[in-house]
Amino acid sequence: MLSASHLQVEEIYLTETIRASIPEVFRAMVTAKIVDDWGGGPARIQARVNGKYSLWDGDMHGIIKEIEYPRHLVYTLREESWDPSCLDSLVSWELGEGEFGTQISLHHSGLPTRKIREMHLEGWGEYYLGPLKAFLERVAYRRIK
Repeated sequence: MLSASHLQVEEIYLTETIRASIPEVFRAMVTAKIVDDWGGGPARIQARVNGKYSLWDGDMHGIIKEIEYPRHLVYTLREESWDPSCLDSLVSWELGEGEFGTQISLHHSGLPTRKIREMHLEGWGEYYLGPLKAFLERVAYRRIK
């Protein structure tokens, strides 16, 4: 019999529009120096299938499962603080053309508990998508000024 920590049914779906090109957004997600610049660092990223990555100095880490520049990225994710019996979660990103820039869609599945799901739901906006968007739109604004 599986314990509750092994039943990974919690998911997150989010969409954001960023006023930057698809390649710019993708590079800002997979280039460690740029991730450091927008706030996800210190980051280490091997941007290839089976490459390892870590964000926030290793607090979150995993393995890149799929990467199709510049529109598709899938990786495992686990937090350093998770119980060792918890399986890794899976993060999928799709980038496409939106009316006002790049539409970025996130699907985060396999979160081990509702509490962790709620923390990540808030965290994706506050610590990842929000800073990424602010950084890229500030860079884009400086280019047109």
